[in-house]
Amino acid sequence: MRYWEALEATVTAPEVLAECRRHSIAAELRESDRAIIETETGDVVAEADEHGEYAGSDVLDFLGY
Repeated sequence: MRYWEALEATVTAPEVLAECRRHSIAAELRESDRAIIETETGDVVAEADEHGEYAGSDVLDFLGY
């Protein structure tokens, strides 16, 4: 996926977790609010929308793109 497409994409929790793994970041789904968090720090990678999906732009921001 190209950068601009990724910015506008909505992705699932497994896709966010896989992208974090590709960048050597341990992440997990926080059950209380379905946010994806970095395991070591508790920092929020992305928060779920009303459909349980995540904004690609949030993930890219967290990864530093």
